[in-house]
Amino acid sequence: MNPSLLLTNIYLRHVGELRAFLFRHVGCHEVAAELTQETFIRIMGYQTGDPLHNIRAMLYRIAGNLAIDYHRLQVKHSKHISIDELPEHEQPLNDASDPARIASARQTLEKLCVVIEALPPQCHRAFVLHKFDGYSHAQIAAKLGISRNAVEKLLIHALVRLRQVLL
Repeated sequence: MNPSLLLTNIYLRHVGELRAFLFRHVGCHEVAAELTQETFIRIMGYQTGDPLHNIRAMLYRIAGNLAIDYHRLQVKHSKHISIDELPEHEQPLNDASDPARIASARQTLEKLCVVIEALPPQCHRAFVLHKFDGYSHAQIAAKLGISRNAVEKLLIHALVRLRQVLL
């Protein structure tokens, strides 16, 4: 088979999954796309006398190594900067400047507080101990004299009720 056609076929079969794999590792779509292209550039330059038996494994090996190299560069060149030093398009949105967002957030917070207060007593206590006091499930179980499984059920119940407010 023509090497160019073979590479095109490999690219079309694996580009999507490689890009998704790299995105999970680097957390940025643009970086994942660049590393995906670099993976295929490197596979093009791979010279061996033996044909590759598992091209997909080789692609993932190259992509994984590129992701590791990317993270090493990030750590090496990372520095602490203040928010004010960020370019304008990278600065976080300032909710304080939007009264409608502030009012909406306050309404949502008030609804959440009402739901938390309306939880059954044991459920309310477990939720407060976990979310506000930072207790683990095991610590809550010991404090309330119930099983960890019961704690998990109480927390799930609370979260389901709170989610209903947010939807």
